[in-house]
Amino acid sequence: MQSLAANRSLKIDSAHLIELLRYWKSLSSVGRLPGRKDIDPLNIPHILPYCELLDVYLDPLDFEYRLIGTKIDEITRGKYTGLRVSEIPTQIAPSLIYELYCKVVEDKKPVRTVLPYTGDQPGIVEVESLVLPLANNGHDVDMLLGGIALN
Repeated sequence: MQSLAANRSLKIDSAHLIELLRYWKSLSSVGRLPGRKDIDPLNIPHILPYCELLDVYLDPLDFEYRLIGTKIDEITRGKYTGLRVSEIPTQIAPSLIYELYCKVVEDKKPVRTVLPYTGDQPGIVEVESLVLPLANNGHDVDMLLGGIALN
């Protein structure tokens, strides 16, 4: 399995993922993660099609797709809104997606990676992915904000 540790430097290639990271950082304060309540979709409307929100469930650790942007929805093999990662055969643990989400929850830091594209849309080889932690109480990650770019 591909390691995510090498991507700690967040060498983001996509302009809209750089913008998403800057927006997330603008919502953070020292020692405190932003929460879902801090995000205003009106501030980032042009990148919303490339974004997703996931709820984090503990014991056992799992992730549920709450919202999926239209561009993400177009390239996936099924409709994931409302589904948990444990219900999706290509994402259930152990998988690169599951590992990515776990890393963000564990480290409470953004993670950027490039994953192979497994869908059926021609011309897409890989997906640059950025996943950002959200915490309503500022500390315990309870949601993930993700963004993708297609390569």
